[in-house]
Amino acid sequence: MSASAGMFIWGIIASIAPLATAWPYVKGLPRVYLSVFLSLPSVFLLTGNTILGKLSDILGRKPIYLMTILFYLAGLLIIFASNNVVLLVIGIALSEIGVGGEEVTTLSLISEDVPIKHRGKFLAFVPNMNNVGSAVIAFVFLYFNSSSIQIQKLYFLIIAFFAVFLALYTRRSIPESFRWLRETGSEKEAENLYKKLKISEDGIRIKEPNFSVSLAFLAILGISQYLTFGLMAYIVGPYYFSPAQVSEIIFYALLGASVAGIIAMFLVDIGRKKYAILSYLGGTISILLILATIKYVDNMLVFLPLLFINMMFSEFAWASRTTLEPELFGTKRRSTSIGLVRVFPILAYIASIYLTASFTLSQYIFFNLALWCLGLVAAIVWMFIGVETKNVSMDYYS
Repeated sequence: MSASAGMFIWGIIASIAPLATAWPYVKGLPRVYLSVFLSLPSVFLLTGNTILGKLSDILGRKPIYLMTILFYLAGLLIIFASNNVVLLVIGIALSEIGVGGEEVTTLSLISEDVPIKHRGKFLAFVPNMNNVGSAVIAFVFLYFNSSSIQIQKLYFLIIAFFAVFLALYTRRSIPESFRWLRETGSEKEAENLYKKLKISEDGIRIKEPNFSVSLAFLAILGISQYLTFGLMAYIVGPYYFSPAQVSEIIFYALLGASVAGIIAMFLVDIGRKKYAILSYLGGTISILLILATIKYVDNMLVFLPLLFINMMFSEFAWASRTTLEPELFGTKRRSTSIGLVRVFPILAYIASIYLTASFTLSQYIFFNLALWCLGLVAAIVWMFIGVETKNVSMDYYS
């Protein structure tokens, strides 16, 4: 519940920048400044990923879990009170830093404390609440499209604060990771917690996978998935459609992702390798369909169903990442490593926002196709040289 609430908040925050492009003090920005505005959230997300990820390995999962709430509260209030771009960016920045810490800590905690038979399902389902949060806030903005921005902000604040309250209420009693406690020398406390969690089986214990190989593989998967997700869910609307259509595009994109997240819970346990290939192959085929119908993209009856399908596979690929990232690193550096993996796709995403600002729509979709092919090739290579982590214990030996 606590982790799901945090991911829901992330979804709300992730959608604010593109949705705000319809607000009076944002929609008048020239394309070059719009690119800056849309890329800034990722800068602060990366800040949270790396700094709070490192602190999560040093201080523990629970302290960072509580710290993220402070960033959320400050950021959400500033977003609500903003009446210019500068204040809005400050609010988004604080919120995204919290999101960055939330993400790496959540994935680490789930992989460390959840029994192995449920681990894959939780690692697929909980991050999917990000999509649900984005879909909900996009629907609110779509429903109140003709209302004042104060009405939109009010509903944004009410929904976000409810999720923050739920996260805060449940986090008071959440236990620390027993694996983190064990790794940092608190063995007695870790053993007591292990018994309390009633973990009956712990999986096959193997040597920790090669760090450099895992990092390179996950970075490539991340670049493929993160860019295609962000570009098709959040950027294509502000770049190629009217401000009034942005919330509709984001809603249908994230609705597709949300539905897929539920399906992914059950698919991910076919094996991490097979699942990765399925996800990236489906994404490649679905973006090809959009490219093949590019002449009809301005017709929402054509574009939105195809986008819905494409975003389903993007979510499948996201679930592949959220299971593999915590599973391929040891407990001592798990959060730090997940944060490090994020550096590559987020920097590439920021660059792609600037790069694609001058693209035609056909070039934009073709760029997405190339990214999907990159991920598919990586998944195929991993099938032959990678580690299958489905039934592997998170207690690696050196």
